Amino acid sequence: MIVAVHEANTTMRQLARYWETFRQNEDPKTSPAIAAFEEALWVGRAARVHVVFDGRPQATVLEGAARELCATVILAWFTADTWQRLAPAVGPAPKQSPRLGRFHVVQQDTAHETQSVWRTGADVATWLTDPDDNES
Repeated sequence: MIVAVHEANTTMRQLARYWETFRQNEDPKTSPAIAAFEEALWVGRAARVHVVFDGRPQATVLEGAARELCATVILAWFTADTWQRLAPAVGPAPKQSPRLGRFHVVQQDTAHETQSVWRTGADVATWLTDPDDNES
């Protein structure tokens, strides 16, 4: 199972703000949606649940330990500051590639430059609905 959170920075911030607006005194301080997401991060690997977090896990929304559970960082179109914040163990930021579709996959203390596969929305839909179609 894959849990994907698109525009995660905005989504998590809005969930936290919504919860603060409507939370009653007896309710937990953390939004139930954010708590469930953190739980998926903690038990995900054991339950074969993979979380794709599109954004930077912010300290103001996710607890520190939950941020550490984001084991693989994928960076494309990044600044040196973003690289230092998200991949400090790897060293200074590499130069950007002029080739479209290039990105860096960072795991532990290693970064690998990688090429993405370009597909249109129609190609992806065909691949998802008909995996035996060898033309997409």
